[in-house]
Amino acid sequence: MVTKIYLIRHCQSMGNIEHKFQGQYDADVSPAGEKQLELLGLRFRNEPIDVIYTSPLKRARLTAQAIARYHNGIEVVDEPGFIEMDVGELEDRSLKELALNYPETAEKWDKSPDLCEFPGGETMGQVYDRVNAALDRIIAENPGRTVVVTTHGGVLRNLYARIQYGEPIGIRKSEVFGNTGVSTVIAQGGRLYFESINDLSHLPEDMRRPPTNFSFEKLKKENLI
Repeated sequence: MVTKIYLIRHCQSMGNIEHKFQGQYDADVSPAGEKQLELLGLRFRNEPIDVIYTSPLKRARLTAQAIARYHNGIEVVDEPGFIEMDVGELEDRSLKELALNYPETAEKWDKSPDLCEFPGGETMGQVYDRVNAALDRIIAENPGRTVVVTTHGGVLRNLYARIQYGEPIGIRKSEVFGNTGVSTVIAQGGRLYFESINDLSHLPEDMRRPPTNFSFEKLKKENLI
């Protein structure tokens, strides 16, 4: 029996364009994000979908609702397991501020993100366990169905690490997921694999630029911190 899961990163938020380390800060959607929502909804208007699970944060829930708009009666379910990382003291801080005030965390984010421990928040290991437990749960609850999950970049990197590499260290080689990027996962016979990753074909060329592979080291080399 085959279960199909669409993993979708939320639309662009104000935190994205303001270069904030958002975590679970509930940022508003940007004007470009509003346009992305329209186009994402149109992309899925004729796709058969059985249920949508979403992170409770606004940027993810609005992404779920944009898809549900064309599917009368479809259930949109809040799933706390797919909420973004709790980064504690780093919530809604500028990336420059983070690099200056939390240099050890910044270095781990660049070189070994699987070992990150966010002051006052989660460890990356806890995030990995949480999001993958949520994925396993929705697969078990929806055998043979088509499921949409709207979530966050940090969550997706942890899911990618598990699906592609089977362990948290895989996050070091993770893809970078764009806003409203669509990845398709197939669950069959206890196996998980990507059918596609980070598809942005629903966006026009000027909104389809490759997502930035951010690093604090790069900021230093460019004398931005």
